[in-house]
Amino acid sequence: MAGLFASSAVKWAIDNISSLLPPAAGSSQGLDVLEELRKLERTMRRIHATLHDAEQRWNIREESAKLRLEELKELAYDAEDVVEEYEYEVNRRKVEALERLATVHGGGGGGASKRKREEVHEEHFSTESGIVPVPSELADRTRTVIQRFCEIKDYCDSFSLSDNDGDRRIVPDINAMRQTSSFVFAPRILGREKDMENVIAKLLSGEGSRVGGCMSVLAIVGMGGLGKTTLAQLVYNNPTVQQSFDLYGWVYVSECFDVSNITRKIISSLTQNNCDHIQSGELQGALANRIKDKRVFLVLDDIWNERSDYWELLITPMFASRCCDIIVTTRNERVARLVQTTQIYNLNSLSPDESWSLFKQTTFIEQENISPANLVEIARMVSEKCKGLPLVIKTVGSILRFETDEIKWRDVLQSELWDLEQTQNEVLPVLELSYKHMPIYLKQCFVALSLYPKYYYLDENMVVWLWKLLGLLQSDEIYNRDEIGKLYFNELVQRSLLQSSIHGQKVMHDLVHDLACFLAGEEFFRLEEDKQTEVPRGARYMSIMPKPLSKKRIQISNSSQSLRAIIVIMGDIDIVNPEVLFTHCKKLRIIYVVQGSVQKALLDFIGGMKLLRHLTLSGYECAAHLSRPNSMSQLFNLQTLNMQAYTLLKIGRLVNLQTLPEIHLMKCGCFVDIRELRNMNKIRKLCIRGLRNVPSIIHADEAHLQSKRNLEVLELDFDEFFLHKDFVELRSCEHTEHRDANEAAVTLSRGQLLEKLRPHCQSLKVLRIQNLNHGNYPSWLGSASFSKLTELKLQACQSQHLPTLGELPSLKSLDIRQMVRVEHIGHEFCSLDRRFKGFPALRDLSFHGMNRLSEWSGVEDGEFPRLEALLFWDAFELRSLPLVPFLSLRKFTLIDCRNLVTFPASATLQELNISICEKLKELPSLPSLQSLHLFNCPSLVAFGHFPSLTILYLADPFKEEILHRLVNSHLRMEELTISSNTLKSICLEPQSLPSLRSLEIRCPNLQCCDTLASISSLKKLNISASPRLHVPNSLRSQLEELYTAESRFETIHLW
Repeated sequence: MAGLFASSAVKWAIDNISSLLPPAAGSSQGLDVLEELRKLERTMRRIHATLHDAEQRWNIREESAKLRLEELKELAYDAEDVVEEYEYEVNRRKVEALERLATVHGGGGGGASKRKREEVHEEHFSTESGIVPVPSELADRTRTVIQRFCEIKDYCDSFSLSDNDGDRRIVPDINAMRQTSSFVFAPRILGREKDMENVIAKLLSGEGSRVGGCMSVLAIVGMGGLGKTTLAQLVYNNPTVQQSFDLYGWVYVSECFDVSNITRKIISSLTQNNCDHIQSGELQGALANRIKDKRVFLVLDDIWNERSDYWELLITPMFASRCCDIIVTTRNERVARLVQTTQIYNLNSLSPDESWSLFKQTTFIEQENISPANLVEIARMVSEKCKGLPLVIKTVGSILRFETDEIKWRDVLQSELWDLEQTQNEVLPVLELSYKHMPIYLKQCFVALSLYPKYYYLDENMVVWLWKLLGLLQSDEIYNRDEIGKLYFNELVQRSLLQSSIHGQKVMHDLVHDLACFLAGEEFFRLEEDKQTEVPRGARYMSIMPKPLSKKRIQISNSSQSLRAIIVIMGDIDIVNPEVLFTHCKKLRIIYVVQGSVQKALLDFIGGMKLLRHLTLSGYECAAHLSRPNSMSQLFNLQTLNMQAYTLLKIGRLVNLQTLPEIHLMKCGCFVDIRELRNMNKIRKLCIRGLRNVPSIIHADEAHLQSKRNLEVLELDFDEFFLHKDFVELRSCEHTEHRDANEAAVTLSRGQLLEKLRPHCQSLKVLRIQNLNHGNYPSWLGSASFSKLTELKLQACQSQHLPTLGELPSLKSLDIRQMVRVEHIGHEFCSLDRRFKGFPALRDLSFHGMNRLSEWSGVEDGEFPRLEALLFWDAFELRSLPLVPFLSLRKFTLIDCRNLVTFPASATLQELNISICEKLKELPSLPSLQSLHLFNCPSLVAFGHFPSLTILYLADPFKEEILHRLVNSHLRMEELTISSNTLKSICLEPQSLPSLRSLEIRCPNLQCCDTLASISSLKKLNISASPRLHVPNSLRSQLEELYTAESRFETIHLW
């Protein structure tokens, strides 16, 4: 627990140092200086193994072991610091060698110059080979880390206590404490009466499908301490339940899902006989014989097993019974889904009134006459603090039982629950079990949620963003990091650690949040208003959380030299002395600050944060500040840069960058030179604007885009860039480059420029090209060699034709915009080779702003085999589309295609959206169409057959005849919306709308709809934009939701 993040940090450092050090075989001469780093690598592997093993063993209680683990954790972070500082040194020397190399190559000839070039080449080779000397200060720290590890190891080897060395405080076994039975004292159970009735009703009604005709499983799911076992006990002991079965039994399963052991317990519980004499191989047969043709009821309490094969093996004998009903209790929804045959029963927290009743029962002898009376208000607040969790209510209530001192009551009210010894001993172990059963990757993500405050709505995207920021998500060949983060988020929901609020958002129960904070310890710290403003010495990850609209100013008393991340979440607290945060923070890796006083204070310290890997800032003021020389050019370890500093000086020195913001090339030649990209070979995402200002092909060629094997996302924009006013003082920058006369004389066309900017073909996944004011495309665009390219966007390019793009083997999304000179799209768009079937992987194709496009033809059978979505927007002259059907098309959108009269049929189309198509006369038959959206189609007079239509939206202008025919000829229609400013009456035929559930009418002049009350299936009606329309009382009685002009929203029934 203590070493969870330290273990990950040292694992990362191991991988990093392995890549920095040269092969051992080459270390015969001149590399002895690196031997200390090799020792450090071996030491870190041992530290990582120990911390990882400690996390797996989990329940370490000996104080000496805890101390050693804490020391190892500190050592792990120190080792990571050493490795990253050495990486910084390697990067620094590499950059300086590359700069000298460029200078030497630009110099003249001569012997001295030749010798200088040889020296620089040798230095560059040494740097590239990883042969970088370790600075003496760093070498001393390396030896110190190794020595400290040896001391810890020697201590552990030479000083350990055995069981005979003295008495030891006995710590109760949590599994033994949690052992449950079927016995319950019902009079002392409050707040679960309704739950008991619901479960019994489900159980005895046989609700849900019975597997094999005889077995039904109902899973009760909820977080630890919620009362799942108690609810199961109430059901189990209910006389009606017991009278309904021939045999009934209770088995506590817990963590070890041993099928033989559980089967033995089931037999013993059902028969009340000992079955230890039965051999393991005979147990299932024995169980089947005992329950044959009998009605069986079984409770399996506290299941954690997630393996379906184990579960299927356990229940195999149950099919010998006449019927077997099983109740399972679990914290994990994934387990519930594995075993359930009927709907999961999610157990909720107690209501405030139920909590108060249970608290009074536990705490006070005289529940109606609480004495002394002054405790009533405090007691209610303490009860509310327990947040409806029965286990906590009982634990806290027992602490205060017979207590009459108001001061002690207030101490409990104002303290964190984990500060109470009894809560630590009784509640914490129960909740910790949920953490224990998580995989390592999920444990880290859970603990990181402590950076959010209590009561915070946890938006899935924001949580995934935080996890990515902290480096907790690793992508693989199947899922990217966002997808993996969503899987983790959903897993926390399934494990009952995230719950739904009354508004539908996900939240952490207060005690689950307390658990996350308890597990995080000092490493994670939140700076909040009205909270502690002294940053703990051991804090490494810090979030700053302001209250909305608050204007309170905070003064920080100190900071932590160990801080690795400062993250401002949602806004900025007004801190009086924000510079305190950064004065001694030399170990920061992550800074995410988007506004306010913290950001302004940071700017003066940024240049000295040499271990920084992620930097996110905002505002042109920061951009202007950081565009000055040397502000950021020393951050050689920086990997991610997100800010509006479009014109950073010396950006080429940041050779470790993987994500780069937009860089702009200025006409004056100041700020960024495209040649600075030459050595940035780790870049994964790159956006270059102002390419029209590149002075020569030589400059473009020296950017070396083709050598960037990690580049995945590339955006090339030729448009000009206009500086924000905060950059005005930098316009006449003294660093303005005076272009070489020979270079300036080179005739430069944009086509030639793009030819030189060819990216590496095996890595690129996303490409965007904008504002290419030239008739020719580069020869590499559309080449099949770009085998991983999945997304392509072309915008505002001045060619009269589209390039051949259909030969890209992996292209899934194609977006073409503002190609205003293109009038015709032919087969060359798909391929120049008729034998090749174009666009084999394309799923999404959109055309925007194609003002002159009149025809798209030349598509042949077998092309676009996977196209699912097609869009035309602002294609004013479009008159014809390909006659060949797209065999996978699901969604088709036409917006402002004024001259289109009709389009071909599609057997697979499910969603059709048409807006502002004034000449459209007919719609073809679409057998799979489910959703139809029509707006401003005044010429539409005919349509084909839509047998699957369930959703229709129709808006002005349209012909009333079309309205009548569309509305009353589709028996599957479920949702209907009609919007018209002129319509005065609507004729709805109830016999033609047997499935209609939702109706919205936006017709301010509509006066009558006589048959409205006869639509018996209608459940939702919205006439808020139809003030003249009356709703009959007979219709109100059947509606679940009603929206009118007077009430806006009215819930008729609560279901």
